[in-house]
Amino acid sequence: MTEKNVELVEGLVVRAPPSGRRTYSKTAKRALVQMCLRPGVSVAGTALAHGINANLLRRWMTEYGPGGKGSAEAHAAPSLLPVSVGSPPMRSVDSVIEFSFMGTAIRVRGVVDVRALRAVLDCLAQRA
Repeated sequence: MTEKNVELVEGLVVRAPPSGRRTYSKTAKRALVQMCLRPGVSVAGTALAHGINANLLRRWMTEYGPGGKGSAEAHAAPSLLPVSVGSPPMRSVDSVIEFSFMGTAIRVRGVVDVRALRAVLDCLAQRA
């Protein structure tokens, strides 16, 4: 751990019944997670300083960290992606295209997508 003094988060334990099962504050959990996301901060050392298990703190990092279900980003409105509408693919009229490649005759009938045919021919040309 590069930091000798770990800053403590106040109000972590909300309730500590005699049974031993403690209840933790969500605000304090988020603060601990943000603290652990800083460079050079040891998760195990932070957990030890706060009297919790490191595995529990790791679980909170998954839940309250970036992209977690309890994080602020998870509750934000979804962002919209730009959509552009282009021209439909160029198609030729019903026809027959025939060519030979490495001694094999290849015949394409019907509606032919010019872009797809160009991609196929480019691949074949690279293999020749």
